Amino acid sequence: MTRASLPPYSQRPLGESLVRELRAVLVMMPPLLAGLVRNVVAVRFKQADAQLAIVEEISDLEHLPQRLGATKPDLLIIGPASDASQKVAASIAAHTPVLTVSSNLNRILGPGPTDEVAFTPDALTRRLSEILHDT
Repeated sequence: MTRASLPPYSQRPLGESLVRELRAVLVMMPPLLAGLVRNVVAVRFKQADAQLAIVEEISDLEHLPQRLGATKPDLLIIGPASDASQKVAASIAAHTPVLTVSSNLNRILGPGPTDEVAFTPDALTRRLSEILHDT
């Protein structure tokens, strides 16, 4: 089954209702920033009857293609790294939406080439909701 034929998100029952789940991989994400995504953004996202599932955290680009093939995420969130590293990671995930955090931690870039907003937990939560609803 190819990435194109997979559903853009999964649905799973939570109590009596179906919850839409966005499966994300964190790439080159420093521990403090990863904790913010897991413990703040994921909780805010869940309050909107959706769930952010961090399926993997990858700290190097060497194993990225194999891990993406194994996990088939709906989204990559790339941490603050050099522009070259971010471009390599984004190119590896050619058919997966990508959000990147600017190197100075003040902007969220993506998923479109001109999409850019200030980096706050609320802004990241809104961006995740938009990605989920666009799929």
